[in-house]
Amino acid sequence: MNTARSTLHDLFASSFARYLSVHPTGMLFPHGRLCTSVEATVHKCRPARTLYRKKKPVCRSLDGITSIKEENDCASCPDRKDCTAQIYLEMLVDGVPYRLLLAYTSARNFMQFASRIGKQGLDLTDTRILISVRDRGRWGELCFIAKPAEQGALRL
Repeated sequence: MNTARSTLHDLFASSFARYLSVHPTGMLFPHGRLCTSVEATVHKCRPARTLYRKKKPVCRSLDGITSIKEENDCASCPDRKDCTAQIYLEMLVDGVPYRLLLAYTSARNFMQFASRIGKQGLDLTDTRILISVRDRGRWGELCFIAKPAEQGALRL
């Protein structure tokens, strides 16, 4: 993909991206649809941080470096020790851009999955991924399966 096209894709994806939320019974889309699994392609992944107070986010960084609420540097923030480390994904589901923040176990699963993809010499952004939810009672854990064309399914 050339640079100009990539930049336009980034701008478009950022402008129209919607957040998915993870629940014990599935992923909730902004329009109310709840799905136990979806096929997606990951466009970007990076570290993120969220500061919660009384179970509500009060500050967030989508790059793990700078807060989106205030132009504060996360490294010098006095609340950094209370932040939740996360993985931020930008992905396409049925051609529609979505954003997803992965909590601890889902983030761990994703990082292990991405590592396995890399060890097989595959590019994560070119891989179709089936993302499914395991019901853990009060929370949902995401699992990742890839189906590269030239190989069988890779499961985590």
